[in-house]
Amino acid sequence: GLLADVIRTNTPLAREGGDAALRYHEHLVRAGAAAARELATIVDGGSLLDIGGGAGTYTAALLDAHPAATATLVDEAAVIALARQTLARFGDRVTYVEGDAREVALGDRHAAVLLANVLHLHPPAVCAELCAIAAAAVMPGGQVIVKDLRVDVDHAGPLEGLMFALNMAVYTDGGDVHDTVQLRNWLATAGLVDIIEHRQEAAPDGIVVIGRRPRGARVIFEAATGLATAAEVEATQLDRSLDRSLDRSLDPAIAFPASLRTMLTHAIARERADGADARAMALAAHYTVAMPAQRAAQEADRTSLLHVPLEWSRLPRLTAALDQLFGLLEVCEVSPQRVLGADSAAAFRAASPTFAALHSRTHYGRLMPLLYGYPADLAHFARRGAALGLDTLATIDRYLPAPMLHELCHFAPDRDALLPLHLDECIAGWLGVHLWREFAYPEADHDDAIYAAPWLAQVGQAFARRFGVRAVVRAHAGELPWDAALPPAFVEAATRAGWQDWCARRSVHCLADPFDPDPWITLALADSVPEDPAFDRAIVGDALRAMCLANACVDGSLRARTALPAQPITIDAFAARITTPRRGELDTIAPRYWLPPAVAARLVAAGFATCELRLAAIGNIPAAAAALCEPEPGALASAGISRA
Repeated sequence: GLLADVIRTNTPLAREGGDAALRYHEHLVRAGAAAARELATIVDGGSLLDIGGGAGTYTAALLDAHPAATATLVDEAAVIALARQTLARFGDRVTYVEGDAREVALGDRHAAVLLANVLHLHPPAVCAELCAIAAAAVMPGGQVIVKDLRVDVDHAGPLEGLMFALNMAVYTDGGDVHDTVQLRNWLATAGLVDIIEHRQEAAPDGIVVIGRRPRGARVIFEAATGLATAAEVEATQLDRSLDRSLDRSLDPAIAFPASLRTMLTHAIARERADGADARAMALAAHYTVAMPAQRAAQEADRTSLLHVPLEWSRLPRLTAALDQLFGLLEVCEVSPQRVLGADSAAAFRAASPTFAALHSRTHYGRLMPLLYGYPADLAHFARRGAALGLDTLATIDRYLPAPMLHELCHFAPDRDALLPLHLDECIAGWLGVHLWREFAYPEADHDDAIYAAPWLAQVGQAFARRFGVRAVVRAHAGELPWDAALPPAFVEAATRAGWQDWCARRSVHCLADPFDPDPWITLALADSVPEDPAFDRAIVGDALRAMCLANACVDGSLRARTALPAQPITIDAFAARITTPRRGELDTIAPRYWLPPAVAARLVAAGFATCELRLAAIGNIPAAAAALCEPEPGALASAGISRA
């Protein structure tokens, strides 16, 4: 009867206190019991945080459903007094917190956080804040559950929700029954993923929306190894070993990248658990003594190319590679400041007076030597530069863009990298090729590519083809947790497979066999691959270029050149593979590359399940790739492709 007064004054009616409030909460306990019991069946056990839990209806249901669970209930003091009576039978399984959830400490390790019939009391800005608080309080992998009244987006119904919304208008300052789209958006903005909706039989006029906090690569990896506690012990010892082997006063920047530290401590813990103390010590020594010492040697040799003052106007190839990298970050909505320490490519170059200074800002640059910055490599670059008539800066621009791009493609040292490290290397390798083809496939007269880059890059490329370039780049950069950007089941399967592979090999460098990409590609392509003809053509083009690499070791420096293979290139659509015979002693096995499923299917349908390509020139690769992707006999023949 006072609705008109509320409208005239734009002021909600005061809520009744005292016995009336207690009777109201006692009513809610009875009225909500069935819905609470039903909800408890889909809420994870463990530790529940019940924000605005009232007299404890939902807390009681969860504790009854999960005998080992505990709960924390947050509400105002008068309501907490009632909750203590309702929940007395649970004893110390319940913790009570008096106050506003926006002002009290809630912790961050709850298995589930519940907002049951809370958000309708508040305006949208407060609802978004409460969802963010709930997301911050739940442990990685945990649930945030919103249970509330339901109203359609167009407010056409249901009637119960609309009438309740009117009630909120009368009794609250901005409360409302918020539609499901808003609920989902608030949870997503709070960083939650896998958001689902659920209807209850006991409360057909309501809605339940559940979001999951991503676990992130590190937590998934720790679960796969089961060695998190032991690895923490090893982490302390590892840091002490690094301190003993280095003078921190001379080089305070020395530090482990977060991903390497995680991988290494778990690997050492595994070795110790197996009684292999000697291997554990070798792992620690490699990364606390050998690698930092080689980095220090690069820093100390002030006569090397790494310490030449850079004139960026005379480094067009490196400048182009950096511009491509920053451009990709912009397209993928990744903060370059966070992952590369600069807002733009120009600012990055301005803060990089030498290659050594540039390297020190990279993912591994505070601990490891620069790839291709070893004495044999630098000597080769100097000799070749002199033979080609290049001055020092031109030599740098000829030989060092690819290794530096590789280091930069590992992004920030503290990001949550995909583990084990083999997978991270594959992603970084693909990024290098994606940004700058000469990273793996040099121009005809150059020998400046990264040796064996296609072996790793094709794995990262398979990930990008299956899940999209943007998703992979954002996850690799740490903009999103890996299990938010990619399906969690895939991330977990890849992590477990990688850890099992390392346990079988026990390599010091923590990598899988780089010349066996098949298990990782099979895993990436296990589910359906979306249509993307342009990406497929790029993959086939890279595959053909990978068949045209001649590798050699020149005075201790691994060199890769582009040269036509003497034998035909074989395309096996049944095996979804492109191969050519091994061409030198440095190639331990014959090169191979994967064929996109859609391309393989079209080749089979066209009757070219097994065919051969005889390239007349490197420049013919785009035409050959196009013919393989859209197989027609005339086009295939023109490109030099015939049935095998």
